[in-house]
Amino acid sequence: MNENQQQNNIYDNLAKLGSHLTEMGNELAALKSQLNVALAQNAELTIENRHLQEAIKKLRDQHGEQQLSTGRRTLNELYHQGFHVCRKHFGERLAPHESCIFCDEAIFSGMDEQSGRQE
Repeated sequence: MNENQQQNNIYDNLAKLGSHLTEMGNELAALKSQLNVALAQNAELTIENRHLQEAIKKLRDQHGEQQLSTGRRTLNELYHQGFHVCRKHFGERLAPHESCIFCDEAIFSGMDEQSGRQE
C-alpha cells in the first residue's frame, strides 16, 4: 500500500467515525427527549396518586371502619395485609405501597345506603 492509499484510508475511517458519532448524537438526543416525557408523566402521575390517596383517606375517615359489616371488615383486613379483594385481581398480592380503587370500592361501596344517608 502506498502512502496516498494509507492517507485515503485514514480519511475514510475518520469520515465513517464522524458519521457514526453523528448517528449516536441523534440517538442520544432522541433518548433524552423520551426520558423527559417519561419524567414529566411520572411527576403528573405522582401528584395524581397523592391526590387520590388523600381522597381515599378522607372517604375512609368519613365512613369509619366501625360501620363496616363483618364481611367487609374481613375484606378490609385482607386488603391491609397486602391482598387484592376486588373482583379483577382477587387474592393477588399488592405491590408495596400500592392501593387499588377497585378494592376500596369492594370494601366501601354501599356504605351510604347502610348508614341511612343519601348522597
